[in-house]
Amino acid sequence: MKEKDNKFCENYEVRILNDQKRRARYHRPFYFTEPDNASIIRDQEVQFETEAVLTVEIPEGRFRSLIEMEDRFFNRQRHEQYQVGMFDMLMEKEREEAYIRHTNAAAQKAYEQYSMMLHLAGYTKKL
Repeated sequence: MKEKDNKFCENYEVRILNDQKRRARYHRPFYFTEPDNASIIRDQEVQFETEAVLTVEIPEGRFRSLIEMEDRFFNRQRHEQYQVGMFDMLMEKEREEAYIRHTNAAAQKAYEQYSMMLHLAGYTKKL
């Protein structure tokens, strides 16, 4: 992952000024989770996890180009009315999967092995 981070920073002239801060992401408890009987209430604790918060320095021109690139990417997909929902769903799924791979070493290793197997079989380029 560091290689991709470094390439991104190099491409967009980004400097990471501080990576020592952390923030908590809270997950609300889910009640009525018993599939067979909705009257059962399970008292769950509030779940949370922490992640690093980066303080970055990026030139305004590069920042604007990132905004423009994202805008083009999403607006191109929005021309097709019926596909927007599917596209947004796929993008959200991709973000969730990337987050899981980033926060779970076992998932990252499995993903890398799966990617390598597909690459070796000739189905896709190596990720």
